[in-house]
Amino acid sequence: MSRLAPLDKILVPILVALWVVVFGLGVRTLVMGGPSFFILELSVGDTGSYPVLTGDFFGPWAPYEQADLRPGDRLIRVGDADLRAVGTVGFLARTLDEAEWDLSVPLLLERDGERLETTLVLPPGTFQHSPMAASLTLVASALFLLLRGRPTPTVRAWFYFAVTWALAPFFSGGAWEFYFYVGVIVVLNSVLFGLVFRFAFLFPDDRAPEGRWHRIWPWVLSLAQGLASAVLFFLGGPLSIVMRVFFAIMCFNSIALLAVVTGKYRGADSVARRQMKWVLFGTYCVVLLVGGTGAATAFDARLFPLFLASFWAVPLIPLALVISVVRFNLFDIDRLLSAAASYNVLLVILGAGALVGVPRLAEAASGVVGVDPGTGQVLLSLALAALVVPAHRRLRPQIDRVFFKERYALDRGIAELLPTLSACTNTRELTERAGAGLHAVLRPEACVVYARVGESYVPVFVEGRAVPPAFAAGSSLIVALREHRGPLSLDDAGRRPDEAPLGPFDRAALETLRAEVVVPVRQGDALAAFLCLGPKRSGDVYTSTDRSLLAAVAEKVSTELRRFDQQEVTREAQAMQESLRRYVPGAVAEQLSSGAELVSGTLEVSVLFVDLRGYTGFAESRRAEEIFATVNRYTETVSQIVQKLGGSVVEFNGDGMMAVFGTPGELPHKERAAVEAGYEIVDAVGALPVDDGRSREEKLSVGVGIATGEAFVGNIRAVDRMIWSVIGNTTNLAARLQSLTRELDAALVIDRATWERAQPTAAGFEKRPDQPIRGRRETQDVYVLPLRSDSQ
Repeated sequence: MSRLAPLDKILVPILVALWVVVFGLGVRTLVMGGPSFFILELSVGDTGSYPVLTGDFFGPWAPYEQADLRPGDRLIRVGDADLRAVGTVGFLARTLDEAEWDLSVPLLLERDGERLETTLVLPPGTFQHSPMAASLTLVASALFLLLRGRPTPTVRAWFYFAVTWALAPFFSGGAWEFYFYVGVIVVLNSVLFGLVFRFAFLFPDDRAPEGRWHRIWPWVLSLAQGLASAVLFFLGGPLSIVMRVFFAIMCFNSIALLAVVTGKYRGADSVARRQMKWVLFGTYCVVLLVGGTGAATAFDARLFPLFLASFWAVPLIPLALVISVVRFNLFDIDRLLSAAASYNVLLVILGAGALVGVPRLAEAASGVVGVDPGTGQVLLSLALAALVVPAHRRLRPQIDRVFFKERYALDRGIAELLPTLSACTNTRELTERAGAGLHAVLRPEACVVYARVGESYVPVFVEGRAVPPAFAAGSSLIVALREHRGPLSLDDAGRRPDEAPLGPFDRAALETLRAEVVVPVRQGDALAAFLCLGPKRSGDVYTSTDRSLLAAVAEKVSTELRRFDQQEVTREAQAMQESLRRYVPGAVAEQLSSGAELVSGTLEVSVLFVDLRGYTGFAESRRAEEIFATVNRYTETVSQIVQKLGGSVVEFNGDGMMAVFGTPGELPHKERAAVEAGYEIVDAVGALPVDDGRSREEKLSVGVGIATGEAFVGNIRAVDRMIWSVIGNTTNLAARLQSLTRELDAALVIDRATWERAQPTAAGFEKRPDQPIRGRRETQDVYVLPLRSDSQ
């Protein structure tokens, strides 16, 4: 509650308290079995006359048949209450007040000048189970999302909508309770669609469309619904027409809601679409079911119980929303949607065939083969039902092909990859084909295949810009992979979602690779190899179906490895590792020469990434010796600046460089030193001469990213040696910030921790709040130093 806005702190307790009252009254009605809601249309001539039945009624109840009522009957008294000048709402209130908790009440009426006594049997309130269940799940989901974390505009919009809808269940009691209920329903109908449209506009990215019209028209539709309910209860009129108008507005609003949600989905990115698919699934199921039964009830009031029964589907919406917010990759929603669509289409066809085609075919067959038409209908219906599963197997891929193209392409890609693995003639070809095939169909940012060589697992296939370290055979990751039969899913920070933690090195290494899924390749009880896959470039998640397909690829690779001799596997792995080995310069010569022991473990450091702008275009039009001379000056200049300010160069990779401040030796004000190094690198590289013999003068420019946080620092195992490096989430963030310099037209981009601790050195930076960072689902504040006009 402490995170709520001041207005929310007032409204949330009031609405929850109101819901508790309404829900408690509804529970009392269910337990005690009191009478329920109904509408019996009456016509009142003047203030001195008694109301007359018109013949229309609404509710799960047929009063004319049960109480022998007829249109034109004049109602005189219900129980002990006189009905002179009483309209529809007054009659309902007096009837419930006189009945109290009984389901019958005496009724005096006048027919053809003669007064008759009858008993009005009221509908029981026990059929309110479905609205009560919907009410409870809506409020539970709203409170869970509101209190579990930061109350975003989307979560707040859902809370107000859910609690408002949850006030709908009917409760029985006296006249005051009935008037209270009617008032709640009118207010609810006046605001409900406005609130749900606000939620639909905001979900899932907290961004609503701009423009006054988008803020007005949902409330116009919502007020129209409220006006229709007010007319229904208070102003009277032909009940059949009023009910049709009421449900027509409801259906129109529902269609408009589906259009808004669908339009938002079409404009969302992959991750937002994955979240929205859950809400779309729940919304379509509920809106179509409730709206469809509501439309049918408008034309036949006897279908009102079916309308109430449709509310059993309402909990699908809050359940889907909670899944989409908390764990949207829990199940493969694409499969669920396509399966539901396929079976629904087939069931519609089956139902139409059973109602129309089967009776005619059975009738025709009875004359030919002499089978009883009833028996023939049963046999034909069973034969038609037996076609559903085979037809589903053919129809579902076509639905995937049209609506879930990425899913369809993945299924086809894996199906085509598996047979090609059998044609491999050695382990190198097998590894490269498996890695390249998965990289092609899944399009991850990094794809690394590891194989065992001696007491280590070393990278033998790499796609992407990751620098993969080797893993010791006894590391916690390898132990976990030996225990798991299938793929191991990781969270955004490279940690296992189960109870067994990974070691600091394993966690930092997986963070560096940004691995989201690790797939073991087993040979019996031994771990022969494993695959690390980074985030998909599409931004989508690895679903349960994706992991099943990856397990199938791993099983195929395991089968094919049995064809090769183990010595050949080791020999090929060593050869591939040699071809992939990257030189990482050591930054610890001084400490080694002094005999000091190198620190190894998780430390807080400041990591700096620098990259030449336009290096590819620069190198395309120059000779090799010109490029070499320029890059030599660049690396020498940057290295001198880093070392002068107490940092250590960890890695040069072509036109890029990574440096660390705060290790291997302690460095006070490491953040300030890193920012000062960034300033000097930008100025020094911009002043470097470009000797290419051309008339026009060119200047080099760089982008620098700096992040501060915990990282794993120490020796990392390779095939034949140990290398010193810094890996982990902070390293990844610094690299991402460096990439942002192009998008933000900045020379330096730093994170909040660096900016706060580097003052006053970082005073000239500009804040860019809520900046999306590639590969990260949450935005964060960054601080930028804009490019000077002479360096752009």
